[in-house]
Amino acid sequence: MIALVTLLGGLLAWQMLESSGYVLIAVGNYTIDMSLWTLLLLAVILWAVVRVLKYLLRLMIEPGQTFFRSRVSLRQQRYRKRTAAGLLQFIEGRWDQARSSLRRAAKYSDMPLVNYLAAANAAYEFGDKEDANRLLVKAEQVAPGGELAIGLVQAKMYLQDERYEEALAILQRLHQRSPDHPLVLRLLERAHRGLKDWRSLEKLLPDFRRFRVYDKTTLLRVEVEVYSSLMAALAIQEKRSIGQNGGRENTEALIHLWQEMPKSIRADKSVLLSYISSLHQLGESALAESLLRKALKSNWDDALVRLYGIVAGDPQKQLLIAEAWLRERPNDSELMLALGRLSQRNELWGKAKDYLESSLALKAQPDVYAELARLMVQLGEHEKSAKYYQQGLLLSAHG
Repeated sequence: MIALVTLLGGLLAWQMLESSGYVLIAVGNYTIDMSLWTLLLLAVILWAVVRVLKYLLRLMIEPGQTFFRSRVSLRQQRYRKRTAAGLLQFIEGRWDQARSSLRRAAKYSDMPLVNYLAAANAAYEFGDKEDANRLLVKAEQVAPGGELAIGLVQAKMYLQDERYEEALAILQRLHQRSPDHPLVLRLLERAHRGLKDWRSLEKLLPDFRRFRVYDKTTLLRVEVEVYSSLMAALAIQEKRSIGQNGGRENTEALIHLWQEMPKSIRADKSVLLSYISSLHQLGESALAESLLRKALKSNWDDALVRLYGIVAGDPQKQLLIAEAWLRERPNDSELMLALGRLSQRNELWGKAKDYLESSLALKAQPDVYAELARLMVQLGEHEKSAKYYQQGLLLSAHG
């Protein structure tokens, strides 16, 4: 290795002596002349000086950069801790403290949208709705793409304030963008229910099933409520139209709705009860009585029995059917009440009194007292009637 370096050095020295070269540099009136080897030596020295200067400059600058990065990192850690503290305060329900912590940390937060939305929620829970709106505006400014999250927070606030139409306007816009979003669909359900818009809510039921917005039990409850409310609304509309022009459009719509309903919904007791009650209100007594009789044959239920005593079918036939049931259920207070009502409709006053008093002996109910009070008026016993009314009112007040 030493021999090689010696050989190369000798060759370089020999070359410099044999061929020194010559360089002339002319700039304006000035000239500089030197050998080629001298120019190369100066270039090497200049390169070495530049390298040394860069090294020294890095030695001076890097500590400052390291310090700056350290300060930035410490500040970010401080504001992350403040955000975490604010979120914890929010969970604990310390609304004002949470709002303050989250707002102050938002500027340096990794996700300022989260800070402003949580702060807006905290302000709303604290009761400062104006500040909640200001914080939502801030959220829109820092995250123009956060329309879904911001809209959901705003819609929840409107729903809590029972401002259903304003909430619905926001939710419909979000639903167009994200038709399969479960929370959007849930909030839409709340808005439509608040507005009693059962028809629009019915249109959402397939989406609730398709996107699994609710578990099976909850979905069934929602479907039952929707269809029961739709049937009740149709009955009310039909009664109004009968008073105006005698039309039967809503009665036909009610029957059509029942026929189009899923079998699982029609099998629900409360839906069946709502349908039969609606038919009864619309004067479809024969159909209502037939459905009740079939339902009670397969599934005995107190609410259906009670309704059987109210439905205005053939009173003699109904009384015979109900008395046949009594042989199987001699201690059924609801059946006794139904028999008392049917007996009154058949003008069998003594029998009606016996049935109603038997029902009262089995179970005291305001309805039984009311029926006995009406019966006493029919029999001319007004003092007893007033007494029964009073007892019924007292029982209702304490019940």
